[in-house]
Amino acid sequence: ILMVMGDEFKIEEVVTNYLTNAMNHLGGEHQIRIWSDVTDKVAKIHVYNNGNPIQEEDLPNLWTKFYKVDKARTRAYGGSGIGLSIVKKIIEDHGGRIWATSKEGIGTEMHFVLRKYQEVIQNEQQNSDH
Repeated sequence: ILMVMGDEFKIEEVVTNYLTNAMNHLGGEHQIRIWSDVTDKVAKIHVYNNGNPIQEEDLPNLWTKFYKVDKARTRAYGGSGIGLSIVKKIIEDHGGRIWATSKEGIGTEMHFVLRKYQEVIQNEQQNSDH
């Protein structure tokens, strides 16, 4: 079981947004993968889809409110362009980090990192001891 420290509804919103975006931008074989990398202190969550790549110059703008890489495609499924800006705020408010990678012929990966639950508890205990 992987436990992170955070508001369960807000983190669910992040995961739902990542999955919805992945489904709305699928490519030929319609592949989506979700996995985590866990260290002693953090959990890194990744969502992959094999859709058209996002140009490198567009990646930093993904988190900007109302920014849309493919306006025609976003219009087709009703996206407003605010989802990823909300996701970024949620993750940053939880002390985490968020980013995306994308490559031609490979697909797009959306990532976020949160501290593991046990790590947060230990840090709070150590801080209260001082």
